[in-house]
Amino acid sequence: MYSENAISAIANRIGWGKPQEGGFTINLDEAIQNGTSKRNFQSFHQLVTVENILAALPDPAIGDDDFNAKLYEIRDNAARSILTLIIDLNPNSISNKDYSSVITNNPVLFDDALGNAVAISVLELFISTQRRNFRERSTQMAVASLKVEIEGWKNESGITVANGLGQKLDKAVTMATEKLFPIKKTVTFKQIW
Repeated sequence: MYSENAISAIANRIGWGKPQEGGFTINLDEAIQNGTSKRNFQSFHQLVTVENILAALPDPAIGDDDFNAKLYEIRDNAARSILTLIIDLNPNSISNKDYSSVITNNPVLFDDALGNAVAISVLELFISTQRRNFRERSTQMAVASLKVEIEGWKNESGITVANGLGQKLDKAVTMATEKLFPIKKTVTFKQIW
């Protein structure tokens, strides 16, 4: 339904940004730091930094190549995930149609969905990490707080009080879907008397 080039066109739009802390020992690939849109993932959530990701990974002695590969993997998986949500699972998409040119000609439609999907993935990494130093370093990031960041918060009546990244992702997917697969409104007139 779409090519690897189309997936890359979306995945490479947003970068991870430069390290915020001095003394960061990993050399990041230029393509990892800077996306083609000049946006970075920290703009979707302030905790999505290369320092926090490094601190949450299981291997504290991870090398440059492996760390860069992990960042590419997170970004690529998110791009594939949003394309599945927007195109593959859309009942209006045509199963044998190649959507590659539509994707590469409209990559900005996928930016918010990609950014929120990556932010969710990174926060889930923080929740699931077994790295002791990460938990000690980030005592302000309690698991319950991170879950609220992802899922949002509803009051006792079930009314959403604060949207989480999940709701933001859903909205971004809906907006991209409506642009790519607009519903044609039809008006039918029946004489009622």
